[in-house]
Amino acid sequence: MMFSQSQKIVLLKHQNLAFFKELKNVKFQIFTIFALLLLLYMLWPAPSYVEDFSPLPKSLKSKEPGDTVQVPNIAAYFSENFRNSVIPYYKNEYQNLSRLPFPPLKLNHPPEFAYTAIRDQTPSTYLEELVYPLRDSLFINGFEPFYEDGRPKYKGATDIVVDDIFFKSKTIIRFYPSPAWAKFITWFGITLSLILLWKLSKKII
Repeated sequence: MMFSQSQKIVLLKHQNLAFFKELKNVKFQIFTIFALLLLLYMLWPAPSYVEDFSPLPKSLKSKEPGDTVQVPNIAAYFSENFRNSVIPYYKNEYQNLSRLPFPPLKLNHPPEFAYTAIRDQTPSTYLEELVYPLRDSLFINGFEPFYEDGRPKYKGATDIVVDDIFFKSKTIIRFYPSPAWAKFITWFGITLSLILLWKLSKKII
C-alpha cells in the first residue's frame, strides 16, 4: 500500500504522539512506584522509645539526675566500653530494631553539641548520630576521660566512680522518634513538591 507524502507526515505525527504518550505513562508509573516505596520506607515499623534499645554489655544503668525520667527518651550507662565498640553495637541494634536491609547513616558532631542534642551540662568527649533520613535518629554521647592505654584525654581528667566501682566510660543515648502523622505529612509534601517542580520544568522548557 502506497502512502502520499502528506499521509506519511500524518502517520509519523501519530507515531510520535503515541510514543510520547507511552513515555509519559512510563514516567508516571516510575514516579508512582518511587512515591509508594518512599512512603513504605518512612512508615516501616521502627523503635518507639529508648527502652527498645538494649543496654550496653556489662554496664550499669545510670540513675543520676537527668539520665532517667527527667529527659524524654534518654538512657545512660557506665561501662568498660569505648567508642570503637559502643558505636558498632548501637548501629547494629538500631538496624535490627528498624528491620531494614541497610544500616543507618552515621554523623559526627562536635562534643559541644551534646548540650543541645542530649541535655544541658552533658560531659562529652564524642557525639555521634545514627539516623535513618526522614524517619528517626539516635544520638550517642560518650564521656571517656582516658584513652584505652590509660593516658588522660584532657588536663585534670579523673576516674569515673559509681558506688565505689571504677568505670572507663559513660555512654548516654537519646532517641528522637517521629510520629506516623509527621512522616505522612513529610511524604505528602515531598511528593507534591516533586509534582509541582515537574510541571514547572515543562513550562520552562
